[in-house]
Amino acid sequence: MKIRLMKAIKTSISEVMETMFFLPIEPGEETLFAGFEMGADDILASGLRFTGAVTGQMILVAPRTLVAEMAANFMGESRESLTDEHICGTLTEMANMVCGNALGKVDSKVPFELSIPEIMEISKVLPDQELAVVETIGSKMAVGLHLE
Repeated sequence: MKIRLMKAIKTSISEVMETMFFLPIEPGEETLFAGFEMGADDILASGLRFTGAVTGQMILVAPRTLVAEMAANFMGESRESLTDEHICGTLTEMANMVCGNALGKVDSKVPFELSIPEIMEISKVLPDQELAVVETIGSKMAVGLHLE
């Protein structure tokens, strides 16, 4: 189930990034969080728990500069006018869109329920968390999936 769900998440990231945030993406390699290099000091993370046929959490990790660009594109605002609330809200909304879309692609007899996405302290992302890297113009982000 984890492989099937991760494939759906990767497809969803591509769809969401291109249609909602107007950023093309290329899938990258798999890595562990401890070895993930983003080239930025200010990293944000968002987590979203889900229950249903399986229970788990999806985590998005991205540099603040990329999330600010996504927020500006999504809201049609200049980057200078964005607040922390706009930036963090964009990352949590992306987690919601990606996870909801991905779970909708998984054939399951038990419906999935999503929690409210939250900004996570980057220190809460475990060093051995497996991540799928997603590259976009001049930046990259990563998504992780933890099943219980």
